[in-house]
Amino acid sequence: MSPPAGAEFSSVQISHQKLPAIHHPTQRVLCTMVAKLGFYSNAAQALREADLTGKTAIVTGGNSGLGAETVRVLASAGADVILCSRNVAAGQEVADSIAAGLADGTQPRAAAAPGAITVVQLDLADLQSVEAFAKHAAVARLPAIHLLVLNAGIMGLPTKQLTAQGFEAQWGTNHVGHQHLTQLLLPKMKAQGAPARVVALSSYGHNFAKELPLDDLNWERRKYGAWPSYGQAKLSNALFARELARRMEEDGVPIKAYSVHPGFINTALSRNMSGATVLQRVFSTLAAVPGLLGAVGAKTIPQGAATTVFACVAPELESRSGEYLADCQVGSDVPGIWGRRFCAPSKLARDGELARSLWEQTEKMIQAAL
Repeated sequence: MSPPAGAEFSSVQISHQKLPAIHHPTQRVLCTMVAKLGFYSNAAQALREADLTGKTAIVTGGNSGLGAETVRVLASAGADVILCSRNVAAGQEVADSIAAGLADGTQPRAAAAPGAITVVQLDLADLQSVEAFAKHAAVARLPAIHLLVLNAGIMGLPTKQLTAQGFEAQWGTNHVGHQHLTQLLLPKMKAQGAPARVVALSSYGHNFAKELPLDDLNWERRKYGAWPSYGQAKLSNALFARELARRMEEDGVPIKAYSVHPGFINTALSRNMSGATVLQRVFSTLAAVPGLLGAVGAKTIPQGAATTVFACVAPELESRSGEYLADCQVGSDVPGIWGRRFCAPSKLARDGELARSLWEQTEKMIQAAL
């Protein structure tokens, strides 16, 4: 079966072939079960020795930053991973590096046999690309999808831009593309009979949204701002997970959904921000002093991916579907001033009726755009 037009893919089965490895500034051995996960936990620790052999995961934006670390850790636990990337060559380079590191022991491994990593092209700013991905042979032939990690995103665009179908770029890429992708994959996930989880990366930045006018989601009447727009996108991610959880419970299927605040991290996500170069210099300066990043509330990439991995595997979350997570905990459960300020979801993010209305409005807008 040939791939749809515009879709490309390649596959990496982990072997002992020598390829350049990704190196991480974290410890080289997997930690055993930790008593309590939190702010300083990294993605390997959040795995807590879970064996994902035989499981399949899809990770959007898997070619860099938090996405690449998520792919690495899930594959290290035995999961076969579809790494989604707008640029197949860039995704393949990351996949090869992860595979080589897991094969030769330069990167920690949680399973006897790491999973395969398959790279498939996906551009969330184009709903036609999303549909091509869902029909792609590498995706269509999956017997099941156990983990769907909606990680890709853009942040802080200084001027208003549009997706291929005319959605405001931050909202269209971060939310609309992911909702459409999820709805295209849900029939398979419902029919498979096996439990599954959907993890949507939100952010503390969802607090930047002070309203969510369903009749102006594309900023046609409001004055566009980089951060209010980003806040709307991240609020939509949190509301999407809440509504997906409600719908799956209503349908009686074992699919759980969570949204995640990864923390304050310097990744490629900031490349389009105004002032991005200054931000990167600040992070580089802080990172040069051991312990200083954490002292000012910032995280490394392995730490930033921890809550995502926690959302994928933590058994204690089974009864908490729909929740907003931070620091490997349910955000609203994090104690203290820091927890209430940076980890708890906003009042808007907890609004179930708003979540339902947003889902329905997004569906209508996708249908009109296609």
